[in-house]
Amino acid sequence: MRVAVVGCGGMGNAHLRDLLQLKSQGFDVDVRYLVDVDASKAEALRAKYGLKEAEVLTDYRKALGKVDAAVVATPHAEHYQQIMDFVASGAHVLVEKPMVCNLRQALDVYEAWRRSGLVVEVAFQRHFEKPWVAARDLVSKGAIGKIEMVSMILGQAYTGVKGTWRAVRKISCGGELIDSGSHFMDAALWITGLRAEEAFAYMDYRGFEIDINTALVAKLEGGPLLLFTVAGDDPGWLEVEIFWGEGGRLIVQPPAVLLQRKGGGGEAVNLEPYPQSRPVFNFVKAIEKLEENGSPPLCGLRVQELADAAYRSVELGRPVKVAELYEELGAARP
Repeated sequence: MRVAVVGCGGMGNAHLRDLLQLKSQGFDVDVRYLVDVDASKAEALRAKYGLKEAEVLTDYRKALGKVDAAVVATPHAEHYQQIMDFVASGAHVLVEKPMVCNLRQALDVYEAWRRSGLVVEVAFQRHFEKPWVAARDLVSKGAIGKIEMVSMILGQAYTGVKGTWRAVRKISCGGELIDSGSHFMDAALWITGLRAEEAFAYMDYRGFEIDINTALVAKLEGGPLLLFTVAGDDPGWLEVEIFWGEGGRLIVQPPAVLLQRKGGGGEAVNLEPYPQSRPVFNFVKAIEKLEENGSPPLCGLRVQELADAAYRSVELGRPVKVAELYEELGAARP
């Protein structure tokens, strides 16, 4: 399997490391191209991992038609065209979050993936980590009954992006809500199996041109409420996700998952039986038909629906229904 790693920053490094780990285990992985507009970053990765046969490129288009798979870890605004070009060339794609920058792009990627028969995967790593896999399993099995409400808290020192591309709206496509926040929105929707129907948000930009702090409330299909607190001026990192059901409460506060049933005692969930993996591992195994694609473009699309409704609500000063967004696009909701 000939692979191009596009974007040689932090996540490009992490995904490359995982690719090479698979290769050491006997998987057919041949990293042919390291691509970055800053050739020095690609050269540094080639030297770090001793990839003498890998070619350094500054233009990903030179790899089109020459690889079987691409790992895209570039700034957010570049994802869409790179996904579409690689899929059109017949290559499988693993893309960093957020998948794309708006709902129109998300629909295009979804349709391209559906028609292609290729593996297109969004690197939502919580789909492969024990706490969230366990939470999804418990919710799907009715451990807390029908979902009534979800609350999520994200705290991150996001103001540290000052001076980087993440602080530039035309490149990042938004701030903390769509960046790290995409993991949380995805977790809420993926674990419950529900779609967002309507959203309203307030945002505080803290002197940036991107959102830093967000208070988001949404309605999920069937009536459950979703609350999402995004504190981008946190001193470090904080993550809590709480799911309330008719029969109890489930708290995900990694590395622990706590289950509290009504009328009974609370307990720490035994995570040992649940699998632990990483997006690249699943991506390669899905290509080789050893596993199912654990995070297909539909997941990225669902996150984009909620994010677009939230950002639009800030512009309009009112709740925005996801159906409105589709009506504007003249498109049917998948």
